[in-house]
Amino acid sequence: MMSFIIADLSVIPEAVKPVYLTSRLGMQFPILATFFALTFLPFYQKIHDVVLCISLLLVCYANYWLIVQCWKIAEFSFSYEGTLLYGLFCMFIMRLSFKFSIIFVLFTILGFALIIFSYPVYAGFGMVNLGFVSLGLIISLIGVKQIENAFGRFQQLNEKLVRLNQIDQLTGLYNRGALEQQFDLMLSVSNRIGTSISVFMIDLDNFKDFNDGHGHLRGDEVIQTQAEILRQVFNRETDTVARYGGEEFIVISLGINAQASEALAAEVLREWVRRKIKHGKGQGQDFVSCSIGLISTQVDKETQKKHLIDTADKALYAAKDKGRARFINADNLDIL
Repeated sequence: MMSFIIADLSVIPEAVKPVYLTSRLGMQFPILATFFALTFLPFYQKIHDVVLCISLLLVCYANYWLIVQCWKIAEFSFSYEGTLLYGLFCMFIMRLSFKFSIIFVLFTILGFALIIFSYPVYAGFGMVNLGFVSLGLIISLIGVKQIENAFGRFQQLNEKLVRLNQIDQLTGLYNRGALEQQFDLMLSVSNRIGTSISVFMIDLDNFKDFNDGHGHLRGDEVIQTQAEILRQVFNRETDTVARYGGEEFIVISLGINAQASEALAAEVLREWVRRKIKHGKGQGQDFVSCSIGLISTQVDKETQKKHLIDTADKALYAAKDKGRARFINADNLDIL
């Protein structure tokens, strides 16, 4: 900024130097210093567009004041190109949003038009200069809109990629990787608020026999049905349902005790009975069913994710050993 001031002072008339310094050091510099200070506020990003738009408009109008004073004092035509520079800086460097860029452009053009129609600052070139400034700012506005659209498309693509990385494509549930991250978060929350956590391991019974006998498309449909049932039963905000791999699923629930956990597991089994999807292949029973192993425990600093999953998994295998189509609570087994 100082280099611009020194350059300007070398070419402007002596009579207007005081108002020039007033505009630059007494108006524009404090405005920019205030803007810079506001950027350190913890909530600044929420007010970025408002603060930036107002700050740059104030700087722009301080420059307009200087143009008028230079003409009044010495009939000196001070350069107007700074108006365009302020606009470009505001919209492209500081990333003013399109909505606020419209406001900035309208008030900038309005202020410059008032000067042109009120004072013969630029003699016969006033309208030409107004047209040049207006056209430059409008073109910049179009550029901002295109950049904002491109950025929006990029964000959508990025969100889609994140979703593809976290979501199982067949069921729409979390995949195993996403579940691992979510599980860590839920353990942390559960420990902090002192609540219980329940882990359910769910596996379709004799699924390979079903897949081989009815075909992979029907097998995919059964996997999707299992996902649908789990979403239906575990529908609280504190429930996380994921496909753990193949025909195996996992559910993490916060804030429910062993009795409530068993009731939810029983509801999953009843839902399969209601569906009456025929199996009858290999060692499969007449209808498709699932087995469930669960553990419900109070969380503390010593609680380990791997231990909970392993324990629920052992309970799942115990359910299969006892004939499938049932749930086993790890509390009832000597596996803790």
